[in-house]
Amino acid sequence: MKTASFFSLLKQNGHVLLSLSGIGCLVLSLFLIASSNSESDRRYNEILDQLAEMKKGGGSMNADIALTHEGLKGKLRKKRGDTESENRTRSKGGAVYIRWGRKTCPWNGTELVYQEIITGFSAGSWYDHYGAAINLQCLPINPVWGRYTDKAGAAFMYGMEFQETLDGLMDMSNAPKPLTNHNVPCAVCRSKKRITSLMVPAMYDCFDGWHLEYRGYLMAGSHSAKSGTQYICVDEAPEADESGYRDENGAMLYRVTGQCGSLPCPKYVQNRELPCAVCTK
Repeated sequence: MKTASFFSLLKQNGHVLLSLSGIGCLVLSLFLIASSNSESDRRYNEILDQLAEMKKGGGSMNADIALTHEGLKGKLRKKRGDTESENRTRSKGGAVYIRWGRKTCPWNGTELVYQEIITGFSAGSWYDHYGAAINLQCLPINPVWGRYTDKAGAAFMYGMEFQETLDGLMDMSNAPKPLTNHNVPCAVCRSKKRITSLMVPAMYDCFDGWHLEYRGYLMAGSHSAKSGTQYICVDEAPEADESGYRDENGAMLYRVTGQCGSLPCPKYVQNRELPCAVCTK
């Protein structure tokens, strides 16, 4: 039954008589419209407006009409919100993360943010400086300068080096042996499909419902160094910067191993290397 003819049958003596079966027809119409992609918003609004008019018309069913009207508006708002959220997640993406130890992004729906270069290189504070910055950086290869004076300041940026061979832990098929003293590459990646990124320490995989971007092992500066560093997730099959093979120090990376006592053992194990997973959703 068309909506217009349905309402014309209900009009008598200038009043609207709405039966329970009439409300049922309207609800059915609304859900059928909601399942259709064509003109669904317009049809929803028309029927909701007609229900609003019925609330003003008098009769014993006004309370039921009001409740139906408000309930359907809430359902419409939720449907629209769910659809918009799904579309944002599916089409826009936006999750950004750094793939430490590799020059490229995973081939799983990601793009390289630093479009004009192949990769970046890792950098941070000098390992033996007090008061140094702790947040490690993935620098672009080709900087673009603003104003400058070329006078030394009090905060510095250095390249980052692997300080261990990592044999027996990492997959070394992409890297020179030994890896010690080689500079650490990095890639800034953006997911085209997912909107949230998370680095999960002490996990070799992602939680249910999350997508694995890459897995690896936690690395950080030495506990005996003066400067602090971040824990970062270095890809399990690292590469090296071919030009950075000299022992120049700077920011230094070491394996992170668990220490029992403050960590519960079991489940953790003394001196066992901690894995990590970078996940998106």
